[in-house]
Amino acid sequence: MTAAENLDPDESLWNAIAFHLRYERQKRGMSQTEVGHIIGVNKHGVSNAEAGRNKLTRIQADRLDKAWDTGGLFLRLRRFARLSHNPDWPALVDRYQRGSDQLKIFYNSFVPLPFQTEDYARGLLSVGHGAGLIDDLDAALARRMSHQAAILERRPEPPLIWAVLDEAALRPMGDPAVMKAQFHHLIECSRLPQVSLRVVPLTAAPHIGIDGWFWFFELPGRRLAAFAGTTLDVGRVIDDQAEAVSVAIRFDRIAAQALNEDQTRDLLMRMAEDL
Repeated sequence: MTAAENLDPDESLWNAIAFHLRYERQKRGMSQTEVGHIIGVNKHGVSNAEAGRNKLTRIQADRLDKAWDTGGLFLRLRRFARLSHNPDWPALVDRYQRGSDQLKIFYNSFVPLPFQTEDYARGLLSVGHGAGLIDDLDAALARRMSHQAAILERRPEPPLIWAVLDEAALRPMGDPAVMKAQFHHLIECSRLPQVSLRVVPLTAAPHIGIDGWFWFFELPGRRLAAFAGTTLDVGRVIDDQAEAVSVAIRFDRIAAQALNEDQTRDLLMRMAEDL
C-alpha cells in the first residue's frame, strides 16, 4: 500500500485533509497532474500532499474549494487543523532542531537549549522532577546534553544559529557559581563561527517578544517551519510556509531592538563579574 493509502484520516485533522484531497480527486477521475494545475504544484507535490508529507496552504485550499465547489471544506478543515494540538510535536521539533540548515531562536524566560551548561540544565530539570513530571533526572539531563551536542556539533556542518534573548531570560536559575559559569558559557558560544547571540535589554520593553519564546527553522530544500513555546506541555508546530515566514519576520523585528554581538558579550561579562 502507498503512504496515502495507509494514512488514517481519524488520527488528525491534517490526515483528514490529505485523505479528502485524494478522495475528491479520485471521485472526479482527475490525475495528480491535473490537480497540480489547480493548486500550483507538480504531480509529486500533490502526491506528497495526499500522503500527508506536505500540508495544503491557505491559497491551495481556497483554490480547491472554488474549483470543486466544496462549500469551503478544505479551508474549514485547514483552519481547525491549525488550531488543533499535535501529540507528536516533541519528536517533530526534535527532528527540526537537529536537521535544520538555519535556526532563529528567541527566548524571554530562560537560556535556550543549545546554550545551557549542564548545571544550569540540571537546575531547570530538577523542578520538573520535583513536580513529578520527570521520572529519571539523570537520564533526562543526559538526553538534553546529547540533544544540545547534536545541534551545536553536527557533522559535517552545524546549522547557522541566530539567537536573541530577552535580558529577562538571564535571571538567576541557580546559585551564583552556576550563573557565573552559564554567563561565561554564553560568551564562549557567542564566539562560535556558526552562532550569533544577542540580548534585548530590559529598556527595550515592551516589545513583541514578551508573549512567548519560539524557534524558526530553515530546513533542507529551503522548507520553512516554526515552533511556538509550550504551555502545560502543549506546543504548536507551524508547517505552513506563509505563517513560518511571519515568525521569521517577528524574530527580525525583535532582533532590531537587541544589542549587537560585542555589546552582548560585554553585558554578559558584567553580569558574571557582579555575582
